[in-house]
Amino acid sequence: MTFRTPNLASNAGSLLDFRRVKERMAILNQQISTGKRIVNLSDDPTGSALIMDFRNSIERNEQYSRQIDSAASFLVAGELSLTGISDHLMRLMEMGVQAQGAAATDSMRAALVPEAQGILTSMLSLANRQDQGKYLFSGTMTDTKPFSGASVAPTVYLGDGNSINLDVNLGNSVATNLIGSSVFIGSGAPNTDLFQQVSLFIQGLGPPSTPAQIQAAATNIDTIFSGIQQQIAELGGRQAALQQIKTTLGDFNLGLSSIQETYEAIDYPQAVAEYQQESIVQQASLSMMSRSNTQQNLFNFLS
Repeated sequence: MTFRTPNLASNAGSLLDFRRVKERMAILNQQISTGKRIVNLSDDPTGSALIMDFRNSIERNEQYSRQIDSAASFLVAGELSLTGISDHLMRLMEMGVQAQGAAATDSMRAALVPEAQGILTSMLSLANRQDQGKYLFSGTMTDTKPFSGASVAPTVYLGDGNSINLDVNLGNSVATNLIGSSVFIGSGAPNTDLFQQVSLFIQGLGPPSTPAQIQAAATNIDTIFSGIQQQIAELGGRQAALQQIKTTLGDFNLGLSSIQETYEAIDYPQAVAEYQQESIVQQASLSMMSRSNTQQNLFNFLS
């Protein structure tokens, strides 16, 4: 019977080297399979910290981009509502010209009443429009319908006078809404209240018709129309600014991603070459350990 008594110190050293090679090969294999130079924080603590900073910045900018999309949706919906109201006001001004023409009669003016009432109802609906389940013109009271009343009753504003501000980048925010009372009621004077002036216009059409009231209401409607146009331009300007910010954030994230890739990505040819080199070292270690054990066993046998 042969008793194997290998050189324990030599074998222990070879085994330690063998384990180190296997660990290095495992790391290289993981790097090659993931395409990342840093797999564990311990691989490069400084580089890992930089990569985490890049990731946090990119995620924060992506969150800003999502908030910009939400803000833009509100602004677009508000612009569409005001554009619809603007179109209605233009039609009312056309009707005012017709109703004040030299050939206009009471019956002709009365015939315009149903259309004018329909316009008032439609404008009230547009002023109460929602987006993403929230009322556009209620201030911060987005769960409250901003305007009550109907075409035959006084319209009351039920929202508040506060703006909804969303952060769109570090240190900057944008108001995503217009205050309904400012847009549709104005200063509070009768001649700035859109709904009241349209109601007076309808009353002036009769029957019986009141040309002086039609003229006064039509004049005020023209002024209100100009204010609505300014509000539409304001919303358009906010949308353009948001789009510019989003573009800037996207460009910034591309730059951050590129720098992150520089720190994180592996050099494939170099990693593969190192893996092959470590594989050669591993085979050499195994061969040396095998020869050492064989020689030791033969020596024991001869002695």
